[in-house]
Parts: sequence; C-alpha cells; structure tokens
Amino acid sequence: MKNKRNIIMLIMLPLVLIGFSGCDDYLSVEPKSNWVVENFYQNKSDVELGLAGMYSYLGMDATYGQSLSAVLAAGTDEMLYNRTNTNWAEALYIGTAASTTVKDAWLNLYKGIDAANNFIDRVPGATGITEEERAQYLGEAHFLRALYYMDLVRFWGPVPLRVEPTRNVDANNIPASSVEEVYNQIIADLTFAAENLKHASELDTPGRASKMAAHGLLARAYITMAGEPLNKTEMYGKVVEQCNIIINDGWHRLNDSYKQVFLNYIQNEYDPKESMFEIEFGMLRDQGIREDGRIGQINGVQFYYWPTRTEPFAYALAQTAIGLVRSYDDENDQRKEWNVADWICKSDGSIDPIDNELLFWPGKFRRWEPITFGNIKDGSGSYRLLEDAASPDKNFTGINFPVLRYADVLLMMAEAENEVNGPGNAIAYLDQVRNRAGLDDIDAGLVGSKEAFRAEVRAERLRELCYEGHRKHDLIRWGILGETLALQNQMIDNASSSDRSKDNFKRAGLNFNPSKHTVLPYPLQEVTMNEALDQHASWE
Repeated sequence: MKNKRNIIMLIMLPLVLIGFSGCDDYLSVEPKSNWVVENFYQNKSDVELGLAGMYSYLGMDATYGQSLSAVLAAGTDEMLYNRTNTNWAEALYIGTAASTTVKDAWLNLYKGIDAANNFIDRVPGATGITEEERAQYLGEAHFLRALYYMDLVRFWGPVPLRVEPTRNVDANNIPASSVEEVYNQIIADLTFAAENLKHASELDTPGRASKMAAHGLLARAYITMAGEPLNKTEMYGKVVEQCNIIINDGWHRLNDSYKQVFLNYIQNEYDPKESMFEIEFGMLRDQGIREDGRIGQINGVQFYYWPTRTEPFAYALAQTAIGLVRSYDDENDQRKEWNVADWICKSDGSIDPIDNELLFWPGKFRRWEPITFGNIKDGSGSYRLLEDAASPDKNFTGINFPVLRYADVLLMMAEAENEVNGPGNAIAYLDQVRNRAGLDDIDAGLVGSKEAFRAEVRAERLRELCYEGHRKHDLIRWGILGETLALQNQMIDNASSSDRSKDNFKRAGLNFNPSKHTVLPYPLQEVTMNEALDQHASWE
C-alpha cells in the first residue's frame, strides 16, 4: 500500500506545486494557475491527490529526508558533524540568514502549510466522499498543518501564522506571531485532528495520521510550552492528560525488541503499535520513481567501498557524540550496541573495528553491519545488507524515519508526572522503557527527589530517542543546550584521541552562543520579501 500511495503522490505533485505555492519567491509574481486551486477538490480523486501532496513535503531533502532529521538536528551531545569543512554550518553554530539549508527548510514547511490551508478550505465542498471520509481527510490536514508549524516554531521561534490559502502577493506580508500564538494554533489543529481522525487500528494503510498520534503530538506541544521560552509549567498537567489518553486506550505498546523497532524502519516493515507516526521513504529508482531520503546514508555507518555500484555506500557525515556514548552507564543496556556502531568499511574494502570513542557512528538507521572483520576483496571481511533494496543507491535510501513512538509517550508521561506530582508514580513509566532495553527497574532511592528524577529522565530520553530529531529541542526547552555542549567539550578534552580530532568535535560547543543559537535566523530571502517580518534581533 505504501508504494501505491507514493506513486500517486509523485504523479500529482507538480499540480500541487503549481496550484498551492507557498510563501517564497513564487509569490514575487502574480500566480498564473489559480484556476487549478479554484477547480480542484471537486471529487474523491482530487481529495486523495491533494492529501498525498500534503504528505509529500514531509519527505523532501529540505525536511525529514535530510535537514530536519540530521543536519539541523546535529550539534548536541547526541550527534556531531565530522568533516573538517563547514558544510553543516547550523550544526556547528556558524550559520547565517543566507543559508540554503535554512531557506529550503522554511520554504518547504510553508509549502506544506499552504497545501493544508487549501485542502481545509476546499474539501468541505467536495462531492463523492462520505462524511466519515471527509472527517478523516480534514483531520489529516489539520494534523499535518500542526506538525509543520511545530517544526517551524521549535526551530525559528515566532513565525508568520498563515491559516488561509495564499491568493496573492500581498498575502505574503505577515508579521511573526508570538510563540504562544503559534502553539495555540497547533493545539487547535491537533484537537480537531484527535476528534476526527480514525484510530490506527482502523487504518488500512501505514504512514497516515491517526487519533492517538494526534494526542501524542498534543503532549509534545504542551511539554514544549512548559519549558523555555514560554515556561508555562502548568502545561505539564496537560501532558499527563494527553499521555493518559494514549496509555489508557491500551492499543499502542512497546515492541519487545528495541533492535526490531529500527530494523522495521530500515526494511519498510510497519509496527503501528510502537511507531505511532513515521515518514515513509522507498527505494524505487529502478522504476523511475523518486521517493527516497538520506536516512542512514548521511547519519549512518561509513561504507566507502563501492566497486560494483551495489554496495550500501554511506558518506556518514555525522559522528556519535561522546555524551551519548558515555550516557550508557549500565553494561546491560541493549540500546548501546544498536545505537553506537564501533566499526567502519574503508575505501579499500577493509571492515575494521574502532576503539576511539570519538569516532563511533550513529548505528540506529544503519544500512549494513559486519559479519566478519577483514577485507572484502580477499573474503576475510564480510557484511550483512539490512536495507530493503536489491541494489542500494549510493546517495539515497528507503529507510523510514520516526516522528512519534510509544516510547516517547511513556517518557513524556514520566517527565510530566514527575513535574506535577513528583517521582512516585512517574517511575513506572520510566521503568517500562528501561525494562525493554534489558535493564532492571531503577532504584527508587536514586531518583527519590523531583530533581534527581528529572536528571534521570533527561538522560533516558537521550539513550532511547537518539538520532530521532528530539535532542536539540529537548535541550533548548530545558534551557541547558549551552551547558551540555560545554560539558561535552570537557569530555572530549579528556578522551584518548588526537588533538586534531578533539578540535574538530569541539567546534559546536565553542561556537554556541546562548543569546543567538536557540533559534534559527529567518531566511534572508524571506525577510527581504515579507515587508512585515523583521529579523530576530540576535541575528541582525
């Protein structure tokens, strides 16, 4: 079902781009294809095409295909850019408003929003669909609009709030709404979605928004509002309410195997009980179809041997941060072996172990793993292909990416319950995640205070959710990104490694400016075109 939906998406995508252009340079001229907007959404086929178009922006290189999942997420105690150049400038905290990465992410998120705005505006009048179908379709549109806005507000802070279709050039001149106003819109959209979406057990296709996923994103919105910059701590109670809805529903659960959760993403298998919402990618280039991403290629385990052009090549532009490596302080924690890969395949075909803790790879979305160490050329070295592709592409993968897992719901519940009532009842939710990882229940005496439990759940989120796009946002809402990077640089200084490696990996911590780098700059192009949008003061 996945491939069928995405093939439809790719066929209709040019129509979506022409008819529903977003807040970018397309607005510098009078649109010539308004007839597409006015005449579209007349029947069920139109509606399903438009729905696929909204989803399509999630899989762009500029969004979850590369930027939101890796480039903009790096630069913490989880994952660091490893090249000596400055290509991932935002991960090194040296980016500027002229950054192409920043511009393209902003542009595609707003394109997704404008597609949703057109959908919400037109679908109520569409014919040939049942009211049950209409409710589901509109629920998905509100869900996706909320997700796009959540990405915008968490990366950029105050942003222009657009909830009507963009009709003309003048509509581009909108000032930034406050962070709280944006979250209020997110909450309204997700509340609508939760009331109208089907339960995941009722959906016959994977990768679509569901009722409990909407409740999960509501919990994420509330827990973010509880921290910086809003510090609305009363929202922790709302987090508990939303997580309780999911937990008490009883359908979603943890997969028994942490490793299997990610093998499922790598191999395009679906487990909607744990994976509550994921971005779908697929390797269909042999059919002339582009629906791939770069998950596991740029944020995976390096593989530089490529003689037959069918090997699972991986540039591996990110290194596991030493903060994550050392967070696994219990040798029984099964997640370390999966998340931290201590091997490499070099360009000469040698598969070798690594003993330098600064040079381990993110293993969660690996395309391959070794069977024997040695050289592939003489047969002493061998590997296992994990990706679901007969002929892996050099630059792109079909590995799916998680947006919301049930483990995150349990950890949000543990964090919020502790903030509201202390650790007494919160420990049970933390223990569910620990137990799945092969760990015993935590010693209640070690987390007996609210402060001690808070520190533990923060570390647990790193161990469990690493490389899934949460860590930077977590550290920002907790107000500890700067001190975390400073502590990590101390770890790097004390590591057994060359000074060159140390200097390379210390760049994020050395460049980070707490008065500037908790938000991205508005794209230069946007502040030039949007006459009502002023650049962040810290970025002027």
